Amino acid sequence: MEKIKSFALSKKGKTAVIISGVITALICAVMNVILIPKIEMSTNGIRCFDMNFGYSYETAKDFLAYLSESARNIYLNMQLPLDFIYPLAYCAFFCLIIIRLTKKANALLAFPLLLFVFDYAENITTIVILKSAELSESLAKLGSAFTSVKTILMYSVFLEILICFIYWLKNRKSAQ
Repeated sequence: MEKIKSFALSKKGKTAVIISGVITALICAVMNVILIPKIEMSTNGIRCFDMNFGYSYETAKDFLAYLSESARNIYLNMQLPLDFIYPLAYCAFFCLIIIRLTKKANALLAFPLLLFVFDYAENITTIVILKSAELSESLAKLGSAFTSVKTILMYSVFLEILICFIYWLKNRKSAQ
């Protein structure tokens, strides 16, 4: 942990924050502006699995029924591969930001790391759902649960970073 902390606080760490932030923003933009709208054009208004705060078995079945073959290919061959890089980028970005704001590598990193794990679990489940011949209710519930936990963790990380930023600002003002 000490090596991670010293890297994050170094000049190279500052550069890594900027690079991981830019990569995160670019991937997010490509997915949300280009790929997801292309996928959702064929789903009769039903959002992609990971764009919801959970979903029902019926919604998942309807999504799959409306999903065109070309949209399924975009989802499997473009969106999801990019969505496996995205958690790496944002996890690095969030962890580095937290370390730079708090000057510590500690339990505060748990939320970004858990977010990373649940995003991967969600992506793997989505691949299984998209490749399944028939959707089981238990698989839909599992995917929905991963999506819900991921969403809660994402908001938790944002809140955590906001609190760290406020703490950093407070300390910076008192040091002046």
